[in-house]
Amino acid sequence: MEILRPTCSGRRLGEAVSSSTTYSSLFRPGSHPEGLESHLAEFTATAGSSDFPCVFAPMALRKDELLFGVGDVTKDGWGVAVMLMDLAAEAIWEDPDQVVVLWFDGIESATLDDDHAAFRQILLTLLEAGGEWPAEAPVDPADPRWNFWYKGIDFFINVSTRHHRLRRSRNLGHAFTLVVQSRASFDRLPVAATAARRQIRRRISTYDGVGLSPHLGTHGDAPELPQYFLGDSNGCPYAAITAQDVTAHVNTTQGRA
Repeated sequence: MEILRPTCSGRRLGEAVSSSTTYSSLFRPGSHPEGLESHLAEFTATAGSSDFPCVFAPMALRKDELLFGVGDVTKDGWGVAVMLMDLAAEAIWEDPDQVVVLWFDGIESATLDDDHAAFRQILLTLLEAGGEWPAEAPVDPADPRWNFWYKGIDFFINVSTRHHRLRRSRNLGHAFTLVVQSRASFDRLPVAATAARRQIRRRISTYDGVGLSPHLGTHGDAPELPQYFLGDSNGCPYAAITAQDVTAHVNTTQGRA
């Protein structure tokens, strides 16, 4: 895949130093932009290992099926979330089962709480830019049928950060990482979804340094949002956005009072 010219606005949100930049196309590992060797090395060493809980990840890496994108928040602001998710949505429209790995460089954080605040900012930015929420789709993240809708895609978002120390399955390297795909793609797994989910969760139990999160569940039976960002303990779940956040967006895009 051709790597397009980086888009740099020069707008700064902080003083974090970053050697990265924002690229206006997705790429595969074999054609990655210069300077991302450490990102890829950390990701492949973790997700490609034989003990990584997601059994599909090593296979996807071997087959070169994953797409990657990178943006620099320090240099280009939170708008990089829109650019990266637009690219992800386009790729998923072309292939509904596509998995996309998005790296956000330049996010200043010292704790998981900081990382969660950054994730909330990403979701709020996407809500503002994401177009209409489907009329029939629930707006309350507490509803087990809820999805995060963006550009017509029912996104499932897996957040991994360097501050996940005990929950190792949510640490894919030093970069702030979103692994995104259509939620419906889980229903089209090459093996029975229920069996695959059981196998992955058994592997998580031995891989992580903390017990399996009680917030993990299945779509329609458990809320999705707490599963996007899991903490290092099994206490109260993180909730990045609220029903009020989504409702405000829906009212704006659908012209409701």
